[in-house]
Amino acid sequence: MKRIALCLFLVFFVLSIFNLPMKAAAAPYYEGKMIRIIVTFPPGGGYDRMARMVARYLPKYIPGKPNVIVENMPGASGMVGANYIYKSPSLTVSRSGPSIE
Repeated sequence: MKRIALCLFLVFFVLSIFNLPMKAAAAPYYEGKMIRIIVTFPPGGGYDRMARMVARYLPKYIPGKPNVIVENMPGASGMVGANYIYKSPSLTVSRSGPSIE
């Protein structure tokens, strides 16, 4: 019984050591940055509402609390938004329809 307790303690201790630096390293990266969510449909639809709901609560769960902005780029069956994502910086996320995925 003591051996199992010691093994569990060591496992949790090692996991806690590896977990601390990751949280500390992630905070400065996202701090003060902006994440864009590109929706390839017009405002007011289901995808737009879902993206805005995610954008409202996403900063709470990302270390550094970045700003999250939703941009609608409808047109050409989603290709306008897809081209923007292709040419955009790395902190841009897309929510497009089934025709592009």
